[in-house]
Amino acid sequence: MLERTADNELVRRMAAGDTAAFRHLVDLHMPKAHAVAYRVLLNREDAEDAVQAAFTKVWTHAKRFDPAKSAFSTWLYTIVTRTCLDRLRRAKPLSQPIDDWSERLSDDAPDAQTGLETRQQAQKVRDAVATLPPNQRMAVVLCYFEGFSNAEAAQSLKLNVKALESLLVRARKSLKNVLGSPHG
Repeated sequence: MLERTADNELVRRMAAGDTAAFRHLVDLHMPKAHAVAYRVLLNREDAEDAVQAAFTKVWTHAKRFDPAKSAFSTWLYTIVTRTCLDRLRRAKPLSQPIDDWSERLSDDAPDAQTGLETRQQAQKVRDAVATLPPNQRMAVVLCYFEGFSNAEAAQSLKLNVKALESLLVRARKSLKNVLGSPHG
């Protein structure tokens, strides 16, 4: 709750033209915003561009933020989500697998074979997620990678919770088909 109050105060100051408040909000939220964008867009440069565009929208539309309707983080991730989905709709299909995901995984596992198997399995999951349609991919990223509640993810995607749950069911079914069942 304290974080929400602090964010709201920073947005209020930002709406009044306080660039220091804006920079502070960017510093607080950039890492997670970039992680969301990267997991959806599958490319660092595209993710950086999308997050920059999203924060530009936050700055220019700060006066529209209503703390009675949502937390700042929900409003921000709605903007990030829409920016990413817009970019995906305009983008060419992927011609290669996800770039540089393996950099995120630790190389200092005690058992080299286990570490290799873990990285290979993680890559399979990421590649499978990359094959999902944009809305399903975004739902998976928000709910399973970023830990959003279904209500928060639905709000970010401008859906009702039932529609989000339907996206997740379809995504899990697709992922199960691509990855195979762990039990058989």
